Amino acid sequence: MSIKSETLESPNDHESTSADEIPVVDISNKGSNMPLNPFCFPERHLFKGLVFNGVPVIKCHVSDDSLTHIKKIRELELRTDDVIIAAYPKCGTHWVAEIVHMLLTGSAEYSARSKEHAMLEFTEDLSSLDQMISPRLLNSHLYFAHLPAQLTDKSVKVIHLIRNPKDVAVSLYHHMKQDSPDQFTFDNFLKGYTTEDYWRTSHQFNYLKQMYQFERENPHHPITHIHYEDLKKQLARFMGLEAGQQLCEDIVTACDFDKLKKADDNRAAPDNLNKVFDQFNVFRKGEVGDWKNQFTVAQSEMFDEFIARQNQSDFAFSFRWH
Repeated sequence: MSIKSETLESPNDHESTSADEIPVVDISNKGSNMPLNPFCFPERHLFKGLVFNGVPVIKCHVSDDSLTHIKKIRELELRTDDVIIAAYPKCGTHWVAEIVHMLLTGSAEYSARSKEHAMLEFTEDLSSLDQMISPRLLNSHLYFAHLPAQLTDKSVKVIHLIRNPKDVAVSLYHHMKQDSPDQFTFDNFLKGYTTEDYWRTSHQFNYLKQMYQFERENPHHPITHIHYEDLKKQLARFMGLEAGQQLCEDIVTACDFDKLKKADDNRAAPDNLNKVFDQFNVFRKGEVGDWKNQFTVAQSEMFDEFIARQNQSDFAFSFRWH
């Protein structure tokens, strides 16, 4: 993926939001002895210091500034039969979106449009989602604090994807590396990724901790946690769908990673993303345990220490290690 251009909004341009939500906070100027970008991350991936509802505001790649767009997402009208795939980046959103689409339509035919057309943070005109036929399949990498407020009121089904952190790190690094300088090594990535308030989205554990908080506050919400490593086994039952043996076999065949990657190459991304990226490649290998081919022993030990620190806090998710 090669970046063309983008304008990053200034957090100082925004005021606090309504009383029922946590105000916007700008922590971009907080005291720090750290150099501006010691780990050579691409500029667009750096945390800009803007926090809304307690979590970082990410770049949305739409005409509105990102905070305005996220506030519009919070106000989005949902339907009771909507399904939302919620996941940290590189946890299998594209793969699961295709499988769920096939389960909902009862056919192993690929979706005509790419997943990004229904990805909330990338949808230029949110009102265009009104044209989708029910049940709508939406998706997002946003924290739950930035998803539509009606999510809980209408008990919208949520499919939450989990992937082991080392595979996530490797996949995320290669995704970001497509438009990064030579100095952006895997070692630099790991150092920046594990540093708080450095990468724009923060690390996977902060996402999972907020997911855990959401579930504790909404214990009866219809949500299922799908491990990337097990995703083909769990979806139909949660969706409440009768999927015959032949359909399941057809879906497994159609959603072979290489076939799905080829199908996605033939679908256009939304125009607002095409204006930003010369190429929009999201599939790489899709292999479970590929981290063993990337991490050195020292890097693996460092990352294990990082994981151990995260597991000391209020946390309830386990991972599939291979």
